[in-house]
Amino acid sequence: DARTGKRLWHFQTTHHDLWDRDLPAPPNLITVRHQGKFVDAVVQVTKQGYVFCFDRVTGKPLFPIIEKSVQSSRLQGEHPWKTQPYPVLPKPFARQSADITAKDINPYAVNKTELIQKLAQIQTGWYDAPSLQGNLILPGYDGGAEWGGAGADPKRGIVYINSNEMPWIQTMVSTKKPLINESKTYINYCANCHGDKLQGNPASGYPNIKEVFKRRNRAFLSQIITQGKGMMPGFPQISKEEREQLIGFLAGEQPKEISEANKADQIPYRMTGYNKFLDSQGLPAIGPPWGTLQAIDMNTGKYVWKIPFGDEPLLADKQIKNTGTENYGGPVITENGLLMIAASKDGKFRIYNRHTGKLLWQTQLPAAGFATPSTYEVNGKQYVVIACGGTKLGTKKGNQYVAFTLGNE
Repeated sequence: DARTGKRLWHFQTTHHDLWDRDLPAPPNLITVRHQGKFVDAVVQVTKQGYVFCFDRVTGKPLFPIIEKSVQSSRLQGEHPWKTQPYPVLPKPFARQSADITAKDINPYAVNKTELIQKLAQIQTGWYDAPSLQGNLILPGYDGGAEWGGAGADPKRGIVYINSNEMPWIQTMVSTKKPLINESKTYINYCANCHGDKLQGNPASGYPNIKEVFKRRNRAFLSQIITQGKGMMPGFPQISKEEREQLIGFLAGEQPKEISEANKADQIPYRMTGYNKFLDSQGLPAIGPPWGTLQAIDMNTGKYVWKIPFGDEPLLADKQIKNTGTENYGGPVITENGLLMIAASKDGKFRIYNRHTGKLLWQTQLPAAGFATPSTYEVNGKQYVVIACGGTKLGTKKGNQYVAFTLGNE
């Protein structure tokens, strides 16, 4: 209750999260017709490709949610929760790890045999516990639904979701395996993203930091470690002694022993990093669609429509269209029947008929618009503006806001 601070209800969408399944975006407030009555509801989209719908006053699910059993862990000391919540309706808006077989490997891949062999070596179960063998994470760490969240028609009870279908692989290794000039602080806080050898992971957006001191000084690195920047979170919990040791490690200095009082807890296993499952061309290892756009009627839990969203530039150049692409940024819904969205890797801004999913208009932006558009009115004229930043997913860098006015066509 916002007036008193009293907690009214809660629901946990992932138990004992071992897969980076935080909720990616704010929920949507809508009104739906449920069992013959109008109900004020709250809808939450997830990275897993699920939509949870609750009576926003009582927290009662408006569609059944079952607790499904999941695999136990083979890692010593790790005890995953035995079940995970699964909403019966709506059906998932993105493919799940357990859905993928050899027939789903990317048909455009040059190295299909290698990808099929890799898929056979890793675990593909639903919510399989992290393992030394490696697990398919689909939808990937970014979702499914991501930071842009869903658009909604609050009165008609329809939500509009753009989604990713990029596969990732989660692999654990023993921390007894040494890194170069081993730094425990680096292992515990940095290796997941920047790799064992500081090589980074450009395909996932994590930079190579082998020669970071050619670009930055100690003061800058100290600030970034503490406060974070961009995709990187801050680590204010790292002690000054640990921070100085980490900066020295990045500078190529021989790591010094941390005092016993400030030693980072040595966990027995660590993840090898956020690694996408890609083919030799850098495309997803599974076949398209790699991005989708859908409308779901939350009165019934049924899909109104679902389409591929975006064109993969590498294949579009070969006249292969409607593959869908990774996308970041949400839609704007208008009362007169439009859905406006940028978000896609191909850097286009599109307008759809929100009732049918039909594409009405599109234009190329100066850089990809990985953001949700804003719309406003000045002197009776409506405008739409989108931030074109690019850079993510290897797209062209930009720093422009592009505004459109709605015409009479």
